[in-house]
Formats: sequence, C-alpha cells, structure tokens
Amino acid sequence: MNQRRAAWSLLALSLSLAHCALTDDYRLASDRASAAGAGVGADLDAGAGTSVVAGGSGGHAAGGASGTVGAQAGAAAEAGATAEAGAGGCSPSCAGEQICCGESCVDTSSDAQNCGSCGQECVVGRSCSSGACVGWATVADPPAGFVGRNKAASTAMGGDVFIWGGADAIGTVFDTGAIYSPSSNSWITVVKDAHTPTPRILATALWTGSVVIVFGGTDVANTTSLNDGAAYDPVAKAWSQLPAGINRRSAPLAFWDGESALFCGGTNSSGAAVAGCDRFDLTTWTTSNDKGDPGAIAAPATAFDGGTLYLQGGLIGNAFQDGAATYTNRTDTWGDLNRSLSARSNAFGAWDGSHFLVWGGRDSVMPRSDGAYLVGSTWTPMTAIGAPSARLATVRDSGWVFAIRPGVIAIVGGQTALNGTLAHDGATYEASANAWEAIPTWPSNEDHRNGIGVWTGSEFVLWSGRSGGAPTTTGERLAF
Repeated sequence: MNQRRAAWSLLALSLSLAHCALTDDYRLASDRASAAGAGVGADLDAGAGTSVVAGGSGGHAAGGASGTVGAQAGAAAEAGATAEAGAGGCSPSCAGEQICCGESCVDTSSDAQNCGSCGQECVVGRSCSSGACVGWATVADPPAGFVGRNKAASTAMGGDVFIWGGADAIGTVFDTGAIYSPSSNSWITVVKDAHTPTPRILATALWTGSVVIVFGGTDVANTTSLNDGAAYDPVAKAWSQLPAGINRRSAPLAFWDGESALFCGGTNSSGAAVAGCDRFDLTTWTTSNDKGDPGAIAAPATAFDGGTLYLQGGLIGNAFQDGAATYTNRTDTWGDLNRSLSARSNAFGAWDGSHFLVWGGRDSVMPRSDGAYLVGSTWTPMTAIGAPSARLATVRDSGWVFAIRPGVIAIVGGQTALNGTLAHDGATYEASANAWEAIPTWPSNEDHRNGIGVWTGSEFVLWSGRSGGAPTTTGERLAF
C-alpha cells in the first residue's frame, strides 16, 4: 500500500508540472508547444491515422521560422562583411543578394552549402529555400534493440517524438519506447520500471507539456481493448500508473486543452466504435455529456482548435454520414454544424488556426478528391487544381494531416484505392489562396503501413511500420 501511495504521489507531482518547461537535457521545447496550444491545432490522428497532440505547434513553427531566418540573415551579413574585410575575401564586392563566403559570392537564400549563413549546409535530400533547409531527409537508425514495429503509440513531445509499444512481424507485442530528436537526428531509449504500461498495440500517447500519457490500446492477445495506462516523466525518467479510465478504447483520438486530456472514439473489444469522450483532469476521469452526442461514429474527420473538437462524416454501422458536430470540453457541450460535404468516412481533417478543413475520404464507391473548409457557419469548397490524387486516411494505418503554420495544412500519404494501395506523396493547402502545392514522394518509397507519423512543429517524422510483410527501421523527416 505504501508503494502504491508513493507511485501515485509521483504521478501527482509530475502532472502538476503541466505548464513547466523541461530541462535542455532532453531538447524539449515544451513551453513553446504549450503556448501554441490554443492556436494552431495539432498533428491529427483523428481518423487520419496520425498521432494527435492538441495544442499544435504550427504557430510556434511559424514564429520560430521567422526568428531563425532573421537570425540567419544577420549572421550571414556579419559573416560576409568579415570575409570581405579579411585577406582573400571576395573582390569586387558581391552583387545583389549575394554575400561573401570565404572567397566566393553566394546567395544564402538558395545555396544548399550556405543556407541562411556561410557554412550552414543542408543535409542530403534537402534544398535551400528562403534561407531554410527544406524537403525530405533520412532518420538515423534507432538504438540497438529498439526494433521496427507497427501500431505503436506516438506523440510530439516538445520538438521531439515519443514512440512506445507496438508489435513486430510475428506478433510480439512490446512495452518498450524511445525518443527521437530531429534537431540532432538522434535517439534515446525510454526507461522501463514497475509502472510501465503492459505490452500493447494501438495505445494512444498524449503530451501534456511535462509528461506523456499513454492510454488504452489492445492487449497482447489482440482480443481485449484496455482502459488503463501510465504517465512518463522524461526528466525523472520514471513511469506513474494512472487510475483506470471509464471506457475501454483501442486507438482513441487524444487532445490536450491545457487543463485536461480527452480520449475520444476508438474501438471496444468487439471492434465496434465507442461513443463520446473520456475526460481526465490529471486526477479524476469523467465521461462526456451524452446530450447531443452524435453517437458511436467510426473514422470521422476530426480537428481540435485547443478547446473545441470538430467532427465531420464517418460511419455509423455501415452507413456513411454527412453530418458535422462539435464538442467543447470545458463546458461539456455538443453542438451541430451546417452540412456541406457529401457523405463519407476516413476524410483528412485539420484545424489551420482559423478553419476546420475536411478533404478526401471515401464513399461506398471510391476514394474522394474534394473538400471544403468551415468559417463560422459557412463551408467554402477547396479547389481541385493541384490537389493530391483521391485518397482516404485509414485509421492508424496511413494518411497524416497537420498544420505547418497558421493558414496552411499538409496532407501526407493515405490510401489511393479501396484495394489498399498507399500513396507516398502529399500536398500543402493554403486556405487564403485556395491553392495546393505538391509534396514530393518520400525518399525510401516504403509504405510505412501502421507506422508513426508525427509533426513536431518544425519537422514531420515518418518512421517504421510495415513495408511488405515486416516492420522496417527506415525513417524519413520532412521540413517545409
């Protein structure tokens, strides 16, 4: 009993730090991620197969990019002036936007060897655009013993990626985890202790700003959905057990509103969709109000704006839906939205800072290639010019959507045919310009089926999952 009290005390202390910045030892930009929480919504699992962290980092990414470019420009100018003044500098002076790097005049806005400043070289696979390295790059190999896996839990954790659980090619289910840092292209393992969750697949991970909550999933026998979990503190390097939740949920959506966590949807032990949301205020579980709840809907398009959850479409039984609804956690209320799009499920849903956007999905016949975004009560069609090929987002399989900065979302991967064919490319969409821009195919061209896809606020990290019959350790990361 004393051990149980001590474990719960550790959880209470960890969770009470939900708004505190973590140490630099873990390269976690928790304050920035939390501050952006009420702005641009997160990378979305939401029927779109991605890891969801409410309070996305799109706003942080935009602000950070601006500051970085400005700092790089200042450093570039200083480096150029120093080079020109010293021996062996450029002569005559560099023209236009070029500066002197060593003995050469270069344009640091586009030179991949001197991107943003002299000597700042883009990694292989990335080009230089507006003084920033963009495009795809490879992910370093994971730590020894951390094998490729599918159906793992994952979430953005500040600027890093937390990965836990999942299964290998022969069905061995794991209770191990690792943290990947795109900024250094390096990994560290997650500690295991007496309070680590039991091995499972299709658990959901959520970052609160100080701890990662891992909840739900399916047991090692792949027969029972779970309603338990634990919180991992990366500073203390310790797990704390959570009190049991209300509903069993495998692959639920997860959102953080700054005060409490929401775990919504998912499936029960019979594989049927679960209605409503379970709310965890870091001490107690409650369930959402059922008044106005649209019911047990499978694979709707969803988005979270930091306080309100948006849903559109989905399946009730075998019937495709065209309805749209909202749920606001702090008032525990459901609401209806105007209908616009045709009935569909598995559409990509995102919040870009101002709009709820829904694109693609499938009906009873084929994948869709149309969409619309909501402003107030009005839906505006998204142009088809330059849009990705028709596709759907298969839950925790393939298809990821996230806001890269205010007003711009990215769609990556997805299923292009009802026979299971997967896409390896994508596109960004800007609502104010009603315009698409293509994202090229990722370098490995592997499927990453049931892999993890996480937007950290500066890079999209795509790792593992099945390519062919077995999970791969291949990973790739995309910067914009």
